[in-house]
Amino acid sequence: MTKNLCANYWTANEIKVDLPLQIQIVSDVRFTRECLSELLPRGGILSVLGSFAELEDALVTLRQRRPQIVLIDEALPGGHAAIGRIRAEAPEVLVVVMGVAETVEKVVSWAELGASGYIPKTAALADMAPALLNIAGGRQACSENVAAGLMRRLSMVGHPAGKTQGPRPALLTTRERQIAQLVASGLSNKDIARRLNIGLATTKTHVHHLLAKLNLERRGQAANWLNDHDEV
Repeated sequence: MTKNLCANYWTANEIKVDLPLQIQIVSDVRFTRECLSELLPRGGILSVLGSFAELEDALVTLRQRRPQIVLIDEALPGGHAAIGRIRAEAPEVLVVVMGVAETVEKVVSWAELGASGYIPKTAALADMAPALLNIAGGRQACSENVAAGLMRRLSMVGHPAGKTQGPRPALLTTRERQIAQLVASGLSNKDIARRLNIGLATTKTHVHHLLAKLNLERRGQAANWLNDHDEV
């Protein structure tokens, strides 16, 4: 029950994963980078494509070699902004945050920023490879306290005070909300790419994923969706 609730909150589906799972590590702590790079590949589940102290260096490699997961340290300076930049460069890559204090506030804040999953700060090293494999496969385990908190959060999102009960609206990340507002404004993919200073191919991927997530068939429906869900 706990695991299923967390998987649903992170909008995950069970996915077949090819091994070894290719990951990048981003942490400004050298000891963390070197230990994880040395130990995580043991067992053949994970393959580390590189470890980086700076996000800029990680993005260079990300453009050349697409890992399945970018694992970032929760304490990384600018870590919140890092998720948006990684997702803008490679929307298909999963961003997983390690060392997260397992509270509802922390978990929700990372999810809303676009993280695909998290590794709690209480996790043992031996737990990391299985946890990353689960996240890549669309599963996220969390504590009972976090599961209870997510249930309360979801109930408030699905049935806000004064509104008719209905299906829970999709939870948009900051980037997805930004894309949705630009699409609703009538901007073309080229215009959105220029506005956000991202590539046209990246923009098309963002728009495609957004429409699929909101279950919309046409771009013109985005404005109505935003109005219906108080996202304007």
